[in-house]
Amino acid sequence: MTPLQTAHWPPTSKNVPGLLSAYESVLAWPLIVGSDIVSARRALSLTRETPGLALQTTCSAFDAVIVPAALGADLLVLVDRRDQSLAPIPSLAYGSGEKVLLVAPGTARPLVGVADVRVESGPGGRITLPPSGGARWDTWPWALTEPKPATLADGICLVPLLRTAMASAPTS
Repeated sequence: MTPLQTAHWPPTSKNVPGLLSAYESVLAWPLIVGSDIVSARRALSLTRETPGLALQTTCSAFDAVIVPAALGADLLVLVDRRDQSLAPIPSLAYGSGEKVLLVAPGTARPLVGVADVRVESGPGGRITLPPSGGARWDTWPWALTEPKPATLADGICLVPLLRTAMASAPTS
């Protein structure tokens, strides 16, 4: 069976076949629907048959740092302002009010146990991918100029930025 092809690069959020193709062929992320690993073509068919079906992937190719949306937005602003040598950090926004920041695999361990931070890592970790679950990409996990994965920053870079963001957050 031939893989899905995207009409142009990069795929847009509304181009579901393009997103699924990029997950499969550019990023080589396993696509999981229910408990089954499926092809991009099968994922497209299943999500069309059953709107609202969750599409997930494992956290084998990255560590997922999950934080409340406001904290995630502050972190992303700090990344943009603080360190011009730091690559943009791919990030997802969830309708549940969380942000997911993707960093290099195995590098987010220093964030485990930090208040308001959850880390998913390795083949047992999972995140929900757009277009499902109200998820959308804030920062794409691929290069915008050509079909190749974005370079992922080391998770340790988030430690000082997290301290700054948490220190400047209003307390209730």
